[in-house]
Amino acid sequence: MSTDIRSQWRPGARDLPALAVLVVAYSAAAVGGLQWTIVPGAGTAVWPASGIAFAALVLGGARLWPGVFLGRLLAALVVSSPQPWWVDAGVAAATTLGALVPVWMIRRAGGIDPRLGSLKDMVRLIGLGAVLGAVISGLGASAALAAAGMPGSRVLLFFETWAFGFAVGVMVVAPAILAWWRRDERAMTVLGWLHLAVCLGAIALVAGIVFTGPPDAPYRTWHLFPVLVWAALAFSVRGGALALMITSGLAIYGTVKGLGPMSIVEDSAAGRLLIAQQFAAASGVTVLILAAVADERRGSAKLAKSEARLRAETEALEILNATGALIAAELDQATVVQKVTDAGVALTGAEFGAFFYNVVQDDGGSYTLYTLSGAPREAFENFGMPRDTEVFHPTFAGTHIVRSDDITKDPRYGRMAPHHGMPAGHLPVRSYLAVPVKSRSGEVLGGLFFGHSAPSVFDERAERIMAGIGAQAAIAIDNARLYQSAQRELAERRRAEEHQRLLINELNHRVKNTLATVQSIAAQTARSVQDPAEANDAFLARLMALSRAHDVLTRQSWEGADLAAVVQGAITPFDGTGGERFRLSGPSVWLEPQMALALAMALHELGTNASKYGALSAATGRVEVDWSLRPAKPDALLTLTWRETGGPKVERPTRKGFGSRLLERGLPHELGGTVDLDYRPGGLVCTIEARLAGAGDAADMRSITA
Repeated sequence: MSTDIRSQWRPGARDLPALAVLVVAYSAAAVGGLQWTIVPGAGTAVWPASGIAFAALVLGGARLWPGVFLGRLLAALVVSSPQPWWVDAGVAAATTLGALVPVWMIRRAGGIDPRLGSLKDMVRLIGLGAVLGAVISGLGASAALAAAGMPGSRVLLFFETWAFGFAVGVMVVAPAILAWWRRDERAMTVLGWLHLAVCLGAIALVAGIVFTGPPDAPYRTWHLFPVLVWAALAFSVRGGALALMITSGLAIYGTVKGLGPMSIVEDSAAGRLLIAQQFAAASGVTVLILAAVADERRGSAKLAKSEARLRAETEALEILNATGALIAAELDQATVVQKVTDAGVALTGAEFGAFFYNVVQDDGGSYTLYTLSGAPREAFENFGMPRDTEVFHPTFAGTHIVRSDDITKDPRYGRMAPHHGMPAGHLPVRSYLAVPVKSRSGEVLGGLFFGHSAPSVFDERAERIMAGIGAQAAIAIDNARLYQSAQRELAERRRAEEHQRLLINELNHRVKNTLATVQSIAAQTARSVQDPAEANDAFLARLMALSRAHDVLTRQSWEGADLAAVVQGAITPFDGTGGERFRLSGPSVWLEPQMALALAMALHELGTNASKYGALSAATGRVEVDWSLRPAKPDALLTLTWRETGGPKVERPTRKGFGSRLLERGLPHELGGTVDLDYRPGGLVCTIEARLAGAGDAADMRSITA
């Protein structure tokens, strides 16, 4: 027998607390169950300890079986069992096998989900845990008593009541323990808890009337089924299990006391007990299967909804990738804005969209054009260009995005003559989303406008996506204008032909690198994050970090960037207190473009991690970023340290995501240096070392730090 197999059956030192709890819980439940014995020596009405044993072995593993055996022996000792010790030992062995064998078979069949949210899991609990466990334990216990001299007729009666009591214990107690053991991801609201309390109260009331009233009362067991179905359908296995505990407890209590409809079915106490057990078993099977089927259907509906959302997010990512590729490669302004408008309509779910933008002519002048998507061009031809009304002003001024669930109810709407709103014949607009498109210089290049005739179509996700698309569109338009400017310069100065060729090659190289970087970020983010919404947010955040790094490099014509500007740009999204949470120190260091981009993305990942799990997730947290440069042959050595303090206790992560892989693998490759991540309890410390080529002597050091 291998070590793994032995560990499944043999408890270890770490299992001792669980075994102790199981022994106490099982013996207490067993002593309580023995108090429900109607006919001495004929078994008990319900055996709640069987449900505790089954649930414990499912949750803790088969190696907890000694807790069941010892708990049964302790119960016999507490009640001063009149049987010989070997009979009590045989009964304890039978009850242990009644829990252990079904759990072993369930595990061999593929296991069971403790939430019991499927018909397959519930059938395994009822068929194996309750029925098979009852047969195994009943036969074993009956054999032990028969060997001790119990008459055959009494043995048969004992087996019947024992088996039903064991099965009812599993079906009533085990689902309640299993279903409520782990926290459900669908947390109930206050109204949900109130609803559950009302439902259980109604079940207790009806069950009390049925089972604790006079035997000749007109109430029967079937009066309970509407409220039992209510609990099963409204609260799945959790509610059904609690309902069964209440119903079965009152049913057996009434039978023991000679009350309720069970008392007039049979003359003998044993017969009444058997009828009560059969009712508890039948209602348990019905309610539990109904609850499992209801939960399974809810899960299927939720899965279908998640799959539809995943498909939608996948389509959105495909559109984003295709649009990003076009924006990065296309230099024709009209083509760019048309594709951006088409993508915006597809991503936001708008009925139509428009992009109003300025076109620069060869002579330096400009005029306004627009593109349409989702509507024919003649739908706007009769209305002219939008005016700078209160609704349009934030977009044309480039101040902020405007999103309205119903623009006709916006206080800024309809305040300008002559139309005081949409002119006659205008496409109907209720949902409204407008995104300004601004150049890196701050110039408003145009605006993206989306509309829908229904209210509340555009959400925060649509706003975030279009903000990113608008930023990329601005880069594309700037690139297109740069290209056009270069073309005009070439027409005026033929002698600059070689310069023009180099400029275009550099531009194409830059655009392709940007596209490759964006596509790599999208692919890595999609692989490392399972939730589509979280993946989309992470992708947009990284896209904006890349855009900020591009802004820093663009201001220096992509010749390089100052390290302080790169660091400041990377931490800006995480410094909501105006510089109070970050302390930066270090000399002026000039970086090559590729090194600046690599460091910017690395600092963004460090900032994201700090805001989620590190120092920036706590109000007292601070981050220190310092760097130094020292001479070395043949290159100067740059050392940058990210140090977190004042945050929660740090532990080394159990898995590596996009940020860890970027820091530990990608960054050393890009910098030609090393990265050390030190997960100190007081805060993460990341040390980055890189060599600056050609800066090994004093003269080069002065030039690179000037």
